[in-house]
Amino acid sequence: MPGSTIPFKVSLSIIVLLSFWPMLVLSHPAGDLYQQALSAIQDKNLQQAESLLEQAITEFPAYAEAHHLLGMVQYQRTQDANTAITELKQAINLNPSFAQARYDLGLLLLQQKQIEEAQQQFQQALTLYQGFWEARLTLAKIFDQTGEIDKAIQEYETVLVQEPLATEALFHLAYHLMQREQVDRARDLLIRLTTHDSQHSEGWYLRGRLAEQHQQFDEAIEAYHQVLQNTPDHVEAHYNLGFLYQQHNQSQKAIEHFQRVTQLNSADAEAYFNVGVIFVSQNQFDQAEEAYQNGIALQPDSWEPFMNFIKRTCKRPNTTTKNT
Repeated sequence: MPGSTIPFKVSLSIIVLLSFWPMLVLSHPAGDLYQQALSAIQDKNLQQAESLLEQAITEFPAYAEAHHLLGMVQYQRTQDANTAITELKQAINLNPSFAQARYDLGLLLLQQKQIEEAQQQFQQALTLYQGFWEARLTLAKIFDQTGEIDKAIQEYETVLVQEPLATEALFHLAYHLMQREQVDRARDLLIRLTTHDSQHSEGWYLRGRLAEQHQQFDEAIEAYHQVLQNTPDHVEAHYNLGFLYQQHNQSQKAIEHFQRVTQLNSADAEAYFNVGVIFVSQNQFDQAEEAYQNGIALQPDSWEPFMNFIKRTCKRPNTTTKNT
């Protein structure tokens, strides 16, 4: 969940990038080689593209765009961030106004956990191009990760002005607004998110949490089912559905979801205990005992409290036979 560690994805999508950031093509043999490299990338022949770009740089060592693209191709081919970083830094040295190269360099530096240097690259990219919302989004996630929540919120807000359907900004901003009890705005953002991306499981999960917190149980159940439609093995959604069905006396549905939790996470003692509670309420004591035993095996300290609970809530029927 947001608010702890937000993963950063280093996604140097070459073909998508080229459609947004046209590169300088020289009237020079190096420019011809660069064009051939672009065609090789379109054909997914990265090894050929790398060779062509190296030739282009040999022809024209100051070709910043070729250094940038070479670094990206090398990273795609080998996942070696260090080699790619060298090429991207060279591109920036040759052209300090190269905003896209700074952004890509920042992503690679994040992968290397060089947070401060990465942050500087994103901020410089934004100085060069204020509309670079992807850089602003990543900067917001850095603030999230370092606990500078007010700064993160401000950046997420700005991202959504520039790109109203940026899913990560919608999600993380909604989460923070929920934490600050700005319920209406959080709900609006989550509705926008899940309407735009109906398969965004975590967005639906937050909608369920928000509805549940405000006693809107039917809406919460519907949202959690949407989660499971997209992500059938979402443990938290199963657990929350089990709890809601348990509270609304739909015991069989509750058992099914809690048992699914135990299948997905065999170390979840609470799910076993909840199953046991439901079986006790149905006077199914053998099944209840089995569930409690499974839970107690995981949390031995829970033995005494649950035995006291059983004694308070029920009496086991006398099973002594006549012949005993």
